[in-house]
Amino acid sequence: MNIAIAFIAFLVVALVAWAVGELNYKNFNYVEDVPHHPDPTAHQGGEYVEMSLRDILRDNSTKGYDAVG
Repeated sequence: MNIAIAFIAFLVVALVAWAVGELNYKNFNYVEDVPHHPDPTAHQGGEYVEMSLRDILRDNSTKGYDAVG
């Protein structure tokens, strides 16, 4: 009998938590933050240009001794 009461209590708590999460999601408005100090390497000609992985790895300075010389 105690297991049944615990299971019902668990379901009630789970449903209440789910309802609270749904209400928070409906009231949530996402606005993207504008960075205070944008990445200067990502800007070209005043416009923001998203760098690809190949562009990032080309200027990567983690190549060991070859990066210093």
